[in-house]
Amino acid sequence: MPFRTRMMPLFASVLAFGLLSGCASRGITEAEPDHSRAWNLTHSVGMTDLKDSEVPSDQIPSSLGAAADMAIDVAYFMDSATLAMSFGDAFGLGLVGLLTTNQSHGERSTIVAWIPEDEVESRETAHIWLGDALKEATMRAMDELSIEGEPEFHNKFTDSFMRGTYTETKISGVKADGTKCGVSYKVHPENISELTTIPAFIAENAKGYQLYAGDDIVYPPFAAYCRSDTSLDQYIEFVSEISKYLPETVFLYTRYAELEDDQLPPMVHDHGKVLLFLTEEK
Repeated sequence: MPFRTRMMPLFASVLAFGLLSGCASRGITEAEPDHSRAWNLTHSVGMTDLKDSEVPSDQIPSSLGAAADMAIDVAYFMDSATLAMSFGDAFGLGLVGLLTTNQSHGERSTIVAWIPEDEVESRETAHIWLGDALKEATMRAMDELSIEGEPEFHNKFTDSFMRGTYTETKISGVKADGTKCGVSYKVHPENISELTTIPAFIAENAKGYQLYAGDDIVYPPFAAYCRSDTSLDQYIEFVSEISKYLPETVFLYTRYAELEDDQLPPMVHDHGKVLLFLTEEK
């Protein structure tokens, strides 16, 4: 059984979902030290439904690194047997049922982004810069993973009555063994804020534009795949590889995923590392 499945009593409790509010915050501006970095990053763009799980200090494998960040290399996350210890007794009920909440921020994979002021001419061009950055990171990841492919379209403009206006990039390819991989991104210009101060835990002494991700319908989704019938390993490897090449103020959030007996918790991909929604129990 994959160790991710053995860890699900822990990981399934990563999220707890509250009621949505039309008056939800646009995002935190300062780091809250009692929360994980994953929580702080997602809450900086308004994903207020996401919550941390507290982990007893003696139940945190030292290999996870600093308890404050909970950042681990993807290769370790995929391959290590160190994490085979059972968290079932500590966390008891797996809150998997809560993951079916349709409108929750936790139910969608999302771009978490701040666009630095010095990278763009104006707010009106920020979505183009972000689309270009996502495309470049994806192409570099595909090259690194030997995925042959190219964009099907890039920064394609759509004006939708239901979904608003957005630019979309879609890229697909195939590995030498025939595995098909691909990704798509959507960025809504109207979700880009006026010029403001970027939170210092993302970029110090910098101004830029927030890509708001807290709306129920109009938010910046991305979808990735690297098809396999039995494992999510290539999927997580692909997304994490993309994140390595993103600008320092851009991240990817992936929702809970499962395939056969293989399961992944919600996480933030922070430039080649995964951040979990976990904090050390006080």
